[in-house]
Amino acid sequence: MKDHILQHILVIRTDRMGDVLLSAPVLTAIKKSFPQCRTAMLVAAYTHELMSGHPDADDLLIDDFKGQHKGIVGLLKLTGDLKRLRFDAALVLHPSFRLALVCWLAGIPVRAGTAFRLYSFLFNRKVKQRRKFGDRHELDYNMEIAAAIGVQADKVEFKFHIPQEAKDRINRLLQENDIRGKYIVLHPGSGGSGQNWPVENFGKLAAELAKDPGLPICITGSKTEAPLADTIEKYTPVTRFDGQLSIKELAALLKNSALVIANSTGPLHLAVTVGAEVIGLYSMRVACGPDRWGPYNRQNSVLTPPPGTDYSRKDSNPMELLNINSVTQLAREKLAK
Repeated sequence: MKDHILQHILVIRTDRMGDVLLSAPVLTAIKKSFPQCRTAMLVAAYTHELMSGHPDADDLLIDDFKGQHKGIVGLLKLTGDLKRLRFDAALVLHPSFRLALVCWLAGIPVRAGTAFRLYSFLFNRKVKQRRKFGDRHELDYNMEIAAAIGVQADKVEFKFHIPQEAKDRINRLLQENDIRGKYIVLHPGSGGSGQNWPVENFGKLAAELAKDPGLPICITGSKTEAPLADTIEKYTPVTRFDGQLSIKELAALLKNSALVIANSTGPLHLAVTVGAEVIGLYSMRVACGPDRWGPYNRQNSVLTPPPGTDYSRKDSNPMELLNINSVTQLAREKLAK
């Protein structure tokens, strides 16, 4: 049953890109359930640009946990900031004692979060879920917490704002690199969020896909991932965008691609959010497996090492067992559609 007169709801997700993108549909569900409600989202400084302009986020707040909100004094400052905004409810989608405590200290009347943490007594809407088992998708876990305050959703909707200047810059960069039509994007890094498919395999894959005429291959990544792009470039000519794009520009690039192939990482979820065709390369380890972290509702877009792969060994990378031919075949099937 819906909580009465919820007019100002706070959604909290202060971790990484993929986590935030898989929480954003909660905002849309809130707006559909409570059309007159004002929404705010508390995010880390790192993901503020990611969420800027979201049509269902009336306000974006930053948890500067490395700066002004660091330590006890910072926690009390954040508490005061939230208290002044007079929220009716808070959804703590990123479970942590610190965030649960802030909501309680701020006197937010309705506080929803997971039921099985030592600090769960700070919530008065407790949801029985154990995310560590990874038996459901992260987005579904988030929607379940939202349901605890009466949010209802017939379907999950992804929304994302790409400003015109980001679209224009990507168009200029593509033209400068003589790319006029569709293209393939390879994102070989993961920022440590999952086990990576070997970069040499990305290079071999790029060489195979380059044989198909009319589909240039673009490489994306951060500045620190430049060595990955260097390796791929040894196998075949590619167009490099590593270290050159803002988050919004990356979204514009992914949106207009023919196919995005990536490890388990935030940019893969960004590609899904903007409606791109994707292939996600995943380990079956519970902590980073596709059941929880795969591209949402796209089971036919996931490839993993073969059944029986041993994930317990720390001296080897089980992703090496994911066959290049399997990735190439699925890529060509998707490109042929």
